[in-house]
Amino acid sequence: MIFSRKRRPDHSAATAAFWAAWPQLRARSEAAIAARGFPDDLVADLSARVNDIHPELEWEFSKGRVSEHAFILSAAGDPALRAIAYRWRQAAPAADVTWEFHDARQAEPEMFEAALQIEGHRVELAELRYAFSLDEPRSEYDILVFHPVFAAMTQNERLRLAFLSLAWLLGEDAVEIWIGSVDVAAECPAGAQPPQQLAAAVAELAAQYRDETWVLLGSSPDAEVPRIATTQRPLKPARWPLLDTHVAITLAFRGRDNGMPEPDALTALRDFEDRLREVLADAELIAHETSAGMRTFHVYADSVRFSADAVEKLAKGWSGRAKVKVGADHGWEGVRHLRP
Repeated sequence: MIFSRKRRPDHSAATAAFWAAWPQLRARSEAAIAARGFPDDLVADLSARVNDIHPELEWEFSKGRVSEHAFILSAAGDPALRAIAYRWRQAAPAADVTWEFHDARQAEPEMFEAALQIEGHRVELAELRYAFSLDEPRSEYDILVFHPVFAAMTQNERLRLAFLSLAWLLGEDAVEIWIGSVDVAAECPAGAQPPQQLAAAVAELAAQYRDETWVLLGSSPDAEVPRIATTQRPLKPARWPLLDTHVAITLAFRGRDNGMPEPDALTALRDFEDRLREVLADAELIAHETSAGMRTFHVYADSVRFSADAVEKLAKGWSGRAKVKVGADHGWEGVRHLRP
């Protein structure tokens, strides 16, 4: 039996200090918003509190969805920070009439009624158009963005506007989960749609995955060593923001000539999976793959709350060789090869 694990520090002390200071920061923030100006000392104090949690986190005020104001702490697309921001939001006080709290930038569809100055250009956001196509295996939309002002912009300016607009239209999490490639066009592409159509298409796609969805993957029929995998779809870590630790449980079994399990071994593997699901806490079975007489169960867990003890005990009861390996994996590199 082989077991290995590595613990990482959490950021709970700095998070608790932020929320202990929030009542005083809240009063100062409300005064600043009412005065339409943010004193340097307030910005410095908020920045220092966020920096203590992690120096790469970003914060901002925004209009609330249900409250008057929102305070947002964002990982800015960095998977290593996603769980930290999520835990900060979990520790937040309940939303009230004045304040709500988010761990990612929220959709602001009202922005598309505005005209903004961006990189020295006046941009009527309602004139943005999106050509989009669904990549079904990946369950995500590839996007081509156009705006008439692109003719006067550099490529970097166009891309910046494209990504900003997607965040305003869909929100940070939805972009990460449901959007694939993003490019820009100097001329309006055929079939381009206004922003609302893209938002509706993404909402419809997300609705298809409200319930847990699994797909079966397999190697090509002529592969020398057959490999099959069963995985949740879409396999995007942003769907499980707290699960930043990879737990790989690999079991050896009695196999056929092609390395696939014999009937008795398949029954035992299925029984092990059922018991594994029962003992998992603060963790989720994401996928398993089988090849050459070995099955690996891929579990992702919350590094702050998860204990591998129950999983290791279960593996020790396996009739053959078993290995449990636990390690940090913010970006889910351990299952990247299972993504289409």
